[in-house]
Amino acid sequence: MIYLYAIELIGMSINNLKMIKQKIILFLAVCFFLGACTGIKSNNGYMPVKDNIDQLKVKVTTTSSAKNILGEPALILGNREPIFVYSAQITDRVLFFEPKVISRDVLILYFNKKKKLKRLDTFDLNDGKYVDLSADNTNLNDIERSLLSSIFSNVGFGGVRALD
Repeated sequence: MIYLYAIELIGMSINNLKMIKQKIILFLAVCFFLGACTGIKSNNGYMPVKDNIDQLKVKVTTTSSAKNILGEPALILGNREPIFVYSAQITDRVLFFEPKVISRDVLILYFNKKKKLKRLDTFDLNDGKYVDLSADNTNLNDIERSLLSSIFSNVGFGGVRALD
């Protein structure tokens, strides 16, 4: 009798172990699928630290010292009066949905002809405006042609010309 009782207890404990194992597997599967829905954050660009930006002084800081303090800008516009642009953006993407921009910071440094800092502007996500991109082309005049194009424009049959 005791023998049958012991076998019955062992059978119940084996069934309980199978049930616990199934619950654990189900719990892990649910955690895995919910974890896939948490989203992925992406950091793009480079924004200098506020302490480094505070080191810049208008009419004192030069382009080279700005590069030394802040690092290389993401975009440099112009030669005579250069404009440095630093930007950073954080986006959050969930599954296949369109990414959502969480934050965006832009720092623009304007320099004068003597390469001294004229002014600096900072923008964030609240300052943003929609910009419609243009597909128009800009034609180069003869004056704006590159040096090599100017040198080789009269060499050979027909020469090398900038497209109009």
